[in-house]
Amino acid sequence: MKKIDNKSIELYDHPETYYKDNYSELLKLTNKKTIIVSTSYHKYITGSMATDFISHSGENISKIGFIESPGAFELPLIIKMILSKHEPDIILALGCIIKGDTKHDEYLSSSVINGLRNLSLEFEKPIINGVLTTNTEQQAVDRAGVKFSKGGEYAKVRESLLSIITVVNIQ
Repeated sequence: MKKIDNKSIELYDHPETYYKDNYSELLKLTNKKTIIVSTSYHKYITGSMATDFISHSGENISKIGFIESPGAFELPLIIKMILSKHEPDIILALGCIIKGDTKHDEYLSSSVINGLRNLSLEFEKPIINGVLTTNTEQQAVDRAGVKFSKGGEYAKVRESLLSIITVVNIQ
């Protein structure tokens, strides 16, 4: 783990650093059970959540794919392209939208979250909404790091969703 910008809250390293020996395998999307689509904007925050998720998922790293989107607005498009070409069991969308001086964050958050929901329904695939919407950068760091461990929380959501889907598909 490392500290960012002299912050007192620790973040997990980005998967590129944390999983450096397996990073090239993470970048492959074919035959992956879980695909993480993470924004490169606020990369230190989204990368922390990705690493936390992977380490808590219980999934073999060879079954997890990872790709970066430029920003949160592009998440639905990238995910639609992935779902059109690949067949993951589940997708984790990671992003970070921090409030500024205008209402831009509200419009962006709403568009992205609605887009993720629509894709999940259209493709009948679970998409975990890991897009943080915070008032400050410090709130985002707290949630993405060891303090609140959102990545670990998303790993639990993944397990729960996959269990529910298995039950629904059996009945």
